[in-house]
Amino acid sequence: MNITWTLFPKFYRHLSAEQLAGLVREVGLDNTTVVIRQGYWVTPENLAAELPAFVRSLRRAGIEPHWATAGFMPRPLLSDPAPLAILADNGLREFRMGQWQFRGVDVRAGLAMARREMQQLAPVCEQYGVRCVHQLHHDTLVSTAAGIYQIVEGLPARHVGVALDPGNQAHDGMENWQRSARLLGEYLCGLGVKDTALVRDPARADEPDKGWRRTWCPLYEGVTNWHEVVGALADVDFNGTFVWMPFYDPDNPDVMTRKLKREVAYLKGVVDAVTRAA
Repeated sequence: MNITWTLFPKFYRHLSAEQLAGLVREVGLDNTTVVIRQGYWVTPENLAAELPAFVRSLRRAGIEPHWATAGFMPRPLLSDPAPLAILADNGLREFRMGQWQFRGVDVRAGLAMARREMQQLAPVCEQYGVRCVHQLHHDTLVSTAAGIYQIVEGLPARHVGVALDPGNQAHDGMENWQRSARLLGEYLCGLGVKDTALVRDPARADEPDKGWRRTWCPLYEGVTNWHEVVGALADVDFNGTFVWMPFYDPDNPDVMTRKLKREVAYLKGVVDAVTRAA
């Protein structure tokens, strides 16, 4: 496998680019995603000015970003592909797109529409030399490998990719990771790295959910079998990006950083164990 270990700094937006680069190295990762959204270093409306400045700052600090976390959807990009040109001009060759929603829409029609949109977007991504990546996310139209495969099948994998996400997907159910990885094959270019735990409030035992809920937690505490996940990726010779998503302790960055460092070491140990056993 060829893995780039990358941070999604959702709860680190108080840091400068230089401090963010230092954090990446402190916890044992290689890179950071560039977050494009309101309230972050780069905003959609100021993309042309803010993205080059932020990327330059990261490069001066020794980080060469290649992955953007953006909410771009196909229709706006088809009308105005300028954001793709800006990404490419700044070395960001992969971007996590936004999510199709299912609430209030006909699900079958929504899936057909998503397929049409990706068929139209793929050649535009090819024109600009970028890859659009769909991250599987709970409570959206497409949260499974089988669902996204219907949408991307036959499209050029160099410009259309998929990221599995065990933590997100656990909210909607569970996947067989061997089946998912083998189905997605060449489209599988990313992994959202986060986990969940089930906790129960006995005081709510009489409610419909019987008091159970999922909460974000570090990998070493969660329900996901990461040996199975990594083993499935190894079986398809995964070549892509692990995007770390520390969502626990969002109000205490110091505690979150300590846990993140520990879980990075944990997953690197899993990768080493799977590699040795191959």
